[in-house]
Amino acid sequence: MSSDERPTRPEPPDLAEEERRLAAFLAGQSALVLAVVPDEESLPEIGSLPFVQHDDAFWVLASELAAHTRPLLQRGVARVALMADQSATRNPFARERAHWAARVEVVDRKDERFAGITAALQKRHGKTVELLCGLGDFHLLGLRPGAGRYVNGFGSAFELDGLTVCQQRRR
Repeated sequence: MSSDERPTRPEPPDLAEEERRLAAFLAGQSALVLAVVPDEESLPEIGSLPFVQHDDAFWVLASELAAHTRPLLQRGVARVALMADQSATRNPFARERAHWAARVEVVDRKDERFAGITAALQKRHGKTVELLCGLGDFHLLGLRPGAGRYVNGFGSAFELDGLTVCQQRRR
């Protein structure tokens, strides 16, 4: 085999471009899915919450009446996932998605950040946010993404550190 007959390796992905794709994907999402484990003897609880992305976190209003909220408050960790709308996905096996381990940050109503973050939530999700902020069982929580993965097609999976695309995932 001559040198000009050698198979060529595919070009490595442009991580900056993948990060732009991830940012555009996140901007198009309105709700996240989260999973929490209440304790070592319980099955995971799963929830879905509208969010706003602000200050490198996903911000949600969560009610104490929801099964997933108490573990968020008590344990301070969760798994967070965002998935493309399946009606816009040609092949469900290649569905665009991202998920992370996340650290939970609670913002008290007296915290100066509360008004700004809830205003961003209201701008994105409407007047219901104002109503929820007036209910005592709702908490403003920031889900700060850590290690994760972003998939945007077959053979196109990337390791994440927060919202930064670090490297392509190989096997």
